[in-house]
Amino acid sequence: MRKLSLLLISLVLFSCTTVDRPQKPSATGRSGELLVITPKARWDGAAGEYIKNTFASEVLMLPQPEPQFNLIHIEERAFVKLFETHRNIFFAEFDPSLERAKIEVSRNVWSYPQRVIRVTAPDNEALERVMENNKQSFIDLYLETERERLINAYRRMINFQARNLVRDKFKLDIIVPEGYFVAKHEDNFVWLRQTGTRDDLDLGLLITSMPYTDPDRDFAHNVIWQRRDSITRRHIPGTFPDTFMTTYPDIPPVFREISFNDMYAVEARGLWRVHGDFMGGPFVSITFVDENTSRLINLDGFVYAPKFRKRDYMRQVEGLMHSVRPLVMEEEITEEPV
Repeated sequence: MRKLSLLLISLVLFSCTTVDRPQKPSATGRSGELLVITPKARWDGAAGEYIKNTFASEVLMLPQPEPQFNLIHIEERAFVKLFETHRNIFFAEFDPSLERAKIEVSRNVWSYPQRVIRVTAPDNEALERVMENNKQSFIDLYLETERERLINAYRRMINFQARNLVRDKFKLDIIVPEGYFVAKHEDNFVWLRQTGTRDDLDLGLLITSMPYTDPDRDFAHNVIWQRRDSITRRHIPGTFPDTFMTTYPDIPPVFREISFNDMYAVEARGLWRVHGDFMGGPFVSITFVDENTSRLINLDGFVYAPKFRKRDYMRQVEGLMHSVRPLVMEEEITEEPV
């Protein structure tokens, strides 16, 4: 079976992890916010542009442009206790005595869940190299914390009926929050769905299990794309007869290898549409092997929200996806502490 070769951050990285949650207040700040602490002169100049180009870059494969994070800038002298509990914090500091930049990554320093990244660079050029070389790693670290917050919230309101169904059918655990319901299920397929009060919001997660036969073929990008279209054509109908969900044909999905709960996986992001109708939106899929059952698992999350921005809704679905993990056979469902 394939193993993921994780790419380590290219510079020296000091990780200080604190997980004593009972001693930490809950993290503050809105979903998708990132607090940036750096001198105003740097923020208004080249250093600020490097930071914005990283953290305010566009999210891949959304119908309309949306930034990875909504940035809030303050200077270090303004970083008082009020701001310490923010969920996502980025320090950009400068020390001309350094020969090379330093990166420090910490968790749950002042609140829970919280991610703090501190970059100390000798000059603007060194900061630019750090941001260029570690852009995706930094974004992924903050997104991991965003998902952790969502999963913690989901644990407070679990739909045990839907969770039991997934566990029984796939031998997978998942934190399904209230609001989601089982829209459809067959032997190797489940569609979890959440709809709004009107017809302008629909969040979905498709879970599919299939035999794992050939690692090269099963994880090939074209096969994953074709497999998705086959699943959605069969299971996700449109509003009218002979209409169904499919991947947008003129914009190929973007694929990358990821570590999914410590397992090798392939992630695909793209746009979907309904054949024969005018509906559409973004999707993300994750394909991995459950070694306990030797089955190939495909998770496919999608959003229909024509009147709303899609980024935060997609991240809600991704939180649901990342709560999935192979089930240890002797586990029993219990109420989980928050």
